[in-house]
Amino acid sequence: MKALVLRSPEQLELMDVPKPKLSAGQVLIRVSKCGICGSDVRYFHGENPWSKQTLGRHIDNPPNIILGHEFTGVVQEVFDKSDAHLLGRRVGINTFITCGRCSFCRNGQENLCDYTKHLGHGQGWGKMDFYPGGMAEFCPAFASQIFELPENVTDEQATFFDPLIAAIHAVDVGRAKPLDKVAILGAGPIGLLIAQLVKVYGAIVTFITDIAAENVAIAKKVGVDYPLNLSGASKGIYDLVMEKTNYQGVNLAFNTVGTSASILESLKILKKGGTLVLMAAKEDEISFPSLLLSGERTIRTSSNAMYSDFPRVIELVSGGQVKVEPLITHRFDLSDAVAAFEVACNKSKTGAVKVIIDCQR
Repeated sequence: MKALVLRSPEQLELMDVPKPKLSAGQVLIRVSKCGICGSDVRYFHGENPWSKQTLGRHIDNPPNIILGHEFTGVVQEVFDKSDAHLLGRRVGINTFITCGRCSFCRNGQENLCDYTKHLGHGQGWGKMDFYPGGMAEFCPAFASQIFELPENVTDEQATFFDPLIAAIHAVDVGRAKPLDKVAILGAGPIGLLIAQLVKVYGAIVTFITDIAAENVAIAKKVGVDYPLNLSGASKGIYDLVMEKTNYQGVNLAFNTVGTSASILESLKILKKGGTLVLMAAKEDEISFPSLLLSGERTIRTSSNAMYSDFPRVIELVSGGQVKVEPLITHRFDLSDAVAAFEVACNKSKTGAVKVIIDCQR
């Protein structure tokens, strides 16, 4: 089969590789569509975002990772006869499975399991010739983690379930509630999804910032109340938030940027008793004035997602509460997947927000 393989950092190649052989508990997916995630770009550059966010340390990636964890398709084969009813079903795919035995798994914190197997990532699989992922014609999936798609959910919409579960988990970590005023720093896909989810939870005012005009324009389309383009803006997010909240600040802030400057800005706009949820940290050390934590302000971090988040996001997309189509800016065939990555890696020039690959073309 054809697959996009990360041979080594910044060495991508569309290759003929062996079609996956199934193990117990797996099914084979004929992949229809796969999105390129920001973490795919980080893997491309030699980072390991999963280990950094979950384990708190860097682990080198193995060679020959088939990238892609935002994919959907049709069940082509099953290993276990008990899964035969899934054959031919169009499904959404939760692409990780955990050990089920560690203290985190046994306490309902599977998102923190050190032994996670994650499609499109190289960790947790042991040594393999090619590590499975969704940027291929076929990919194995975990039978316990696939969900039949409603007829009104398209394949392209289903590629957003993975970023959506990360976004909804972050919203849960922040304990969003009705009447909240919420700010999101960074209008990439995760930020744009969080902005919609907090409205579902009852937020009455939302702010979002970015330096890319394309992202800010999409934020307007998906219902953000105050999208702010920081490039050439006459006022920053602090001035805007204070003006619109009667100088109280926001109840909840999400930071998807991860720089020290943006984290400092996030803390400055928090209301007393407010919470900042960090989605990423790009620097090894972060410093800020301790007074920014006065008044019971809280910093929390969000890592991965929960099994139970997946059926929730299917309902949200199926019911129209979250719109994902406006985020799609580019589409490529699998035969042009290397070019698709060039677009995703150079979004400041290309205006890319979400790039989708058609894996059967």
